[in-house]
Amino acid sequence: MTKFVLLVLASLAIVACHGPPPLVAFEAGPPLRLVAAPGVRINARLKPALELDDGTVLRFDSPRVTPDSAYFAAPPTVAAPLSGSRLGTLRLSVCPAGERLCRLLVLAVAW
Repeated sequence: MTKFVLLVLASLAIVACHGPPPLVAFEAGPPLRLVAAPGVRINARLKPALELDDGTVLRFDSPRVTPDSAYFAAPPTVAAPLSGSRLGTLRLSVCPAGERLCRLLVLAVAW
C-alpha cells in the first residue's frame, strides 16, 4: 500500500511540474507557423507579431478566417527571415475554449 501511495504522489508531482498544456505551439517551419490547441482560437483582428531581437517585426496571417473575420480558420504563418536574429518575442491574442474574453500571450521564442 505504501508503494502505491508513493507512486501516486510522484505521478502528481510530475504532472504539477509540467503545468497545463500550452495554448499555442510555435512551429519553426519554414514558414513559421502558430498552431492552436484544441478549442483555442487565435484572434485574427489583432494579428500575432514576432518581434525579433534585431528590431524586425513579423506579422502572422492566414487567408482563411472565420465568417466574422474574428479568428483564424487555418494556422497563421509568416516567412522566416533568411538571415539575422532567430530570437524574439511572440505576442498574440488567444481565446481559450469556454472563456468569453481573449487573453494576451507573450512568449520568448528561438529557432
